[in-house]
Amino acid sequence: MSSVTQLKRSRSEVDQEIGFFGFKENPFSLSPDPRFMYLSFQHTKALKRAQRNIDSRQGLTLILGDAGVGKSTVARRLFGMYSSDVEMNEIYCIRYITNPSHWTTTNKMLVTLCDEFAIRARRSETKQWQEFQEHMAALYRQDVTVVLLIDEAQLIPRRQMLRVREILNFESNSSKFIQVALFGTLDMAATLAEPDFRPLRSRAAGGIITLDPLDEQELTQALQFRMRVAGGPEDVFTPGCFPLVSRASNGIIRDAVDYCNTAMYLGYTAQVRQINERIMQAAIETIVKLNESSDRAGLEPAGGVPGADRLE
Repeated sequence: MSSVTQLKRSRSEVDQEIGFFGFKENPFSLSPDPRFMYLSFQHTKALKRAQRNIDSRQGLTLILGDAGVGKSTVARRLFGMYSSDVEMNEIYCIRYITNPSHWTTTNKMLVTLCDEFAIRARRSETKQWQEFQEHMAALYRQDVTVVLLIDEAQLIPRRQMLRVREILNFESNSSKFIQVALFGTLDMAATLAEPDFRPLRSRAAGGIITLDPLDEQELTQALQFRMRVAGGPEDVFTPGCFPLVSRASNGIIRDAVDYCNTAMYLGYTAQVRQINERIMQAAIETIVKLNESSDRAGLEPAGGVPGADRLE
């Protein structure tokens, strides 16, 4: 299971840490900044397939994977590809829903989508639905490709997921009016296999795209890539650190980033400019303990690093 813990420090403390190691910015932030996205073979393949589905107006793209494998980063990268300049905005109308958990009713879902596309509000859900369809048809006639990216799609309630299927029914004889890309956890595969959702799954062009954890080589390359983007050296960690991170994270990039972030804190605390295996192992144990304690308490871990004094 992916950890989501990062030790809480002030901004000035983090700045001191990254400066100590020669970085211009934090290479191991959990924020899904597309600049830090390392394009492994599978991420590149997922982006190309999604782009091909969108450009050919195939309708639905499904990208699933464990928490922390980079789905949100892929979504943001895809969003940037279609919203990066004025010329693209003239032929693509793209919207990115980061969390659909507030779609507690089909009407709330519809209202949110209409707000996203600046569609005027109607009193009844039926009339609002009609207004939405007419707006999508008008954009299609203008040769504008409408793209809807929905992250955390596993949080979409069942009735609202059926509404997504209805949205995909907006089509001409040759193509779909709206291109939908759903990014969700692997749990969605079982849901989509249920009889009610098989028609939705069958609409996924090319089937489900699955993002798997990275192998040790790819994970090492991803971490080194982040250090290059952050403007610092790539030898902050000794070579023996990367196998430790790979095993502890099971190839989940988010967890690997978490371990490296904590190792930098421990290294800075001990005033050690190159992090060795002993410090990395301490960082891994720290995060594991914090996650275990927060799971027991039902709370987000607070600051403070157990065992940091052992490295001094």
